[in-house]
Amino acid sequence: MTSLISGLSSAASFTADAIQIRGDSVSQAKMYWHEGNVRFEYEEDGVAMAQVFDNTNNKILWLDTDNKLYLQREMPEADKLISQSKAHKNEDPCKQFVGAECLFLKKAKINGREAEKWLITLNNNGNDFHIFQWVDTRYKNIIRQENSDGSGLTVDIEEDQTMNGRPVRKMTMTAYAANGEQRQGIQWYDNELEIVIKQQYQSDVVDELKNIKIQEIDASLFIVPESYRLFDDAIKTAQQTE
Repeated sequence: MTSLISGLSSAASFTADAIQIRGDSVSQAKMYWHEGNVRFEYEEDGVAMAQVFDNTNNKILWLDTDNKLYLQREMPEADKLISQSKAHKNEDPCKQFVGAECLFLKKAKINGREAEKWLITLNNNGNDFHIFQWVDTRYKNIIRQENSDGSGLTVDIEEDQTMNGRPVRKMTMTAYAANGEQRQGIQWYDNELEIVIKQQYQSDVVDELKNIKIQEIDASLFIVPESYRLFDDAIKTAQQTE
């Protein structure tokens, strides 16, 4: 479900039903979002579980709510990027890359939309690797990218759309490799929350937020209750009593 957290740093507190489809496999969780922290509640092998992304302390928590046990781990770098960034925003292209040089070239129009054209230069084993990006002036997301190896992507924006009863904009992204192979994905951005509420890749990979309710969320949902025991300690105690 972490793919749905992208860009949530700017969103209001809300709850939603998070649905994930991978071919014939369908999973669902209740999601709670509050001040940079996210909680998923779901059932695994008949056990009620919760997973908390604590971005304040860079921790991930797993809570066994039936047996009142918990696990805690450091948040991997990949999840930090997912949960803390506004992935669709691109106000400073150089923030995407380490050690990049960025040069603003000019204002342009792409498919009738106002854009800014940038040249990004990276070091690739001692050689320059160039990336041209066109950034949408209004929404600050990439609407075209051309790489020096022949790969790139294009993004088509359709405004004034509706998804699950909420006003959205639809973004159809087509990425192409140097050999001409193409892949397409679609994202629907909520205009009020500024987050992705549905994304689809190919025909059978879907992540979606339904039944979104903007409301205050109790901060206690994102910490370990005092009555819970650390899972590792519980295992050791059980082994000692055998």
